[in-house]
Amino acid sequence: MHTNPTTKSLDFASALALQCKLILGILTILSSTALTAQFTVERSPWLDSKAVTDEPVQQTWTVQDSDSNQSLDVELTVEGLNPRKPISLRVHEDTMLQLQPQRRYTRICVEPDYMMYSDRIYADPDVTSDTLRLEPLAVGLKVELEPIVFYPGTNDLYFSSIPTLEALLTFMEVNPTLAVAIQSSLRFTEPSRDAEMSGRARARAVYEYLVSSGVGPSRLAIEQHSVKASEISEPQTIEEAEAAQRITVRVTNY
Repeated sequence: MHTNPTTKSLDFASALALQCKLILGILTILSSTALTAQFTVERSPWLDSKAVTDEPVQQTWTVQDSDSNQSLDVELTVEGLNPRKPISLRVHEDTMLQLQPQRRYTRICVEPDYMMYSDRIYADPDVTSDTLRLEPLAVGLKVELEPIVFYPGTNDLYFSSIPTLEALLTFMEVNPTLAVAIQSSLRFTEPSRDAEMSGRARARAVYEYLVSSGVGPSRLAIEQHSVKASEISEPQTIEEAEAAQRITVRVTNY
């Protein structure tokens, strides 16, 4: 039987087109599946806990003299109330705030004749009131500053450190007879001498910030941290990494 060459060509072209359509369809399905998987966010089991709430946490803040327990009227610098920047908050005898659950807040307080105050808290729904206790200034008092952060692998101050550095500068300005020693934490075992020098360089970065801002060098000193190193050679968590770079200020004269 004689077959027309033109018919053979048409049959081959039709078969090739059908195969191309099948391949294209398979690729479309695979692509759609991959994209869906790529943008699927797994829900953390912690978010399903009954203890977690989206409702604001009402919490009362009070500031007291640690010796007399007398309430103080002070101004706090608070990070976390505004997600974009720290704000100044006046705290009277009992100040009620609405905090976002499980958000971390940084609180800094500078008052003349009191030790600088700095801490971090979470908005715990079980905590309805919180009292900040300011210590009257005395030689030997210490405060761990939070957060003073450095660019990874350097001793250059990160921009988020500015509120704390400005508060430290204010602390020195409102107490003109004050002298302090600046320490950088060394909380992890490091075999090389470079690690210790890096810690000292971080303390010096804070020292240079204060001096460049007008604080007399005679009021400042740099000391090695006296805390014994842990058994861990490298930070394992974000909290440990922060602790490894934490700056401590100790009052040496007042």
